[in-house]
Amino acid sequence: MNLNNAVILITGASKGIGLAMAELCLQHNAFVCMFSRSGAPIELIEQYKDRIIDIHGSIQHEDDIIRCIQTIKERFGTIDILINNAGVASFASLWDIASEDAHSMIQTNLLGLFYSVKHAFPLMKQEKKPKFVVTIHSIAATTIFTQSSVYAATKSGALAMMKSFRIEARPFGISVIDVLPGATATEIWDKEFLQQNKHRMMKPEEIAQSVVSALQLSRNESNTLCIEELVLRPWTGDL
Repeated sequence: MNLNNAVILITGASKGIGLAMAELCLQHNAFVCMFSRSGAPIELIEQYKDRIIDIHGSIQHEDDIIRCIQTIKERFGTIDILINNAGVASFASLWDIASEDAHSMIQTNLLGLFYSVKHAFPLMKQEKKPKFVVTIHSIAATTIFTQSSVYAATKSGALAMMKSFRIEARPFGISVIDVLPGATATEIWDKEFLQQNKHRMMKPEEIAQSVVSALQLSRNESNTLCIEELVLRPWTGDL
């Protein structure tokens, strides 16, 4: 797919992988709708002011997602690519996870994903041209780690949701790409752990480049293939 002038909605776009995705898509001349609680960096808005829509809101609140989609509909009338990146984590043994942290992970990683796909779908299915839903999951969706029981449950559930949605959406011309990254240097980690292990982690920019490459290889004018799943790990293995 050619990203030139594509309308792309990215959730959790203010930092980490989401911000790296936004920056790279803008470099490819896309229109990028950045949805986040804290907002897009001011310098990025100033640099790409004609191609960014900065929408503040929480993925946990369905009304915020509805408002976001309505804003995009009024401006562009469509969404070509939805990138579900918003996510939270709390790493501890099951009995040590605070109930509010468990609820937050379920609300963000599962229900937030459901809200964004549910409300973007009607806008995406209107045009008969290639459309994509990309979801940034985690390698924890398929690999067992200690101190990740609730987090892994939300990520494996999200992966199952998108695998089913892939089949449901295909007749409407929408393709689904699941991305399962291993350890990546973002703020999802405890600061001390990140400082000690950053040298073994992937960079958000590397994840973003892999996703953009997958999009560019999929359903373009010269082939009919579609990359459906990306498993990305540090070459040194899991942490």
